[in-house]
Amino acid sequence: MERSRRTALVQPLELATRKAQVGSTPMWRQLFGPLRLLATSLVAERSPRQLAAGFALGMVLGLVPKGNLTAVGLGLVLFTCRVNLGAGLLAAAVFSWAGVWFDPAADDLGHLLLGAGWLTPLWTALYNVPVARWSGFNNTVVLGNLGLGLILFYPVYVVSLAVFERIARPVGMWVRKYRLAAVLFGAEVAGHWRVG
Repeated sequence: MERSRRTALVQPLELATRKAQVGSTPMWRQLFGPLRLLATSLVAERSPRQLAAGFALGMVLGLVPKGNLTAVGLGLVLFTCRVNLGAGLLAAAVFSWAGVWFDPAADDLGHLLLGAGWLTPLWTALYNVPVARWSGFNNTVVLGNLGLGLILFYPVYVVSLAVFERIARPVGMWVRKYRLAAVLFGAEVAGHWRVG
């Protein structure tokens, strides 16, 4: 009788604990998620081309103002292509923050593109498509930042490719050497690499 009473008390506690663990993740995991993805990719010796492509695509996503189908489409491209997601999310976060300083130049570029006479039939055709109105192409800042991101895509790819080719191996070895790997990757992965 004592055993069944104790079991009856323990089961609801275990169930409540299990429910709390399933639905919630620690805040630090959410905050360091992109950094964790990037560090994992550096340690796992991913291709520098994938890292550079992810960084360049994340730069375009970061520059474009959010809240329109253009940003959603770029996010889908980032998540579905074979590029490094950690580098892309890190670049998107950095360029979303730094993109505010590009807005005056992007506004001028957007005015230039929307005011170009030879592009008027394209803008008219796009505006007549109901879904395209949600893309925000008629907003000068959205269109200008998209154009600026597309112009800067290849130069950012080339520069980041050179950087990732140079730093990927040393950073990966450094991260493996310290207990930082146990924090970034979790104990199971760090134990597999014999860290800590």
